[in-house]
Amino acid sequence: MNLRRQVRLLQQQAARMGVPGTERFFAMTPFEISLQLEAFAASQRQKLEEMHASAHLQALAFHAPRRLPVSPPVPSARTMTPEEMKKRLLGWRRKE
Repeated sequence: MNLRRQVRLLQQQAARMGVPGTERFFAMTPFEISLQLEAFAASQRQKLEEMHASAHLQALAFHAPRRLPVSPPVPSARTMTPEEMKKRLLGWRRKE
């Protein structure tokens, strides 16, 4: 089997798996193709880990809500008037 046929089969397999950018395989070296596939696999693993962590937290919330980790405090969304902003900014200025 020649290299062109191997790349075509690899391209078709990758497209079925959902790898983005398979149309560029013929412009890449075999090493670049393997890097592309490894990057795709790593992103899929990361998504799987995030889904697992989310499912774990959902199960804790349902079965043992007291064991849930404490969420970080949410900063207040207080708005400032232009006069308050000016006063606060000028408060840092050194008086001479």
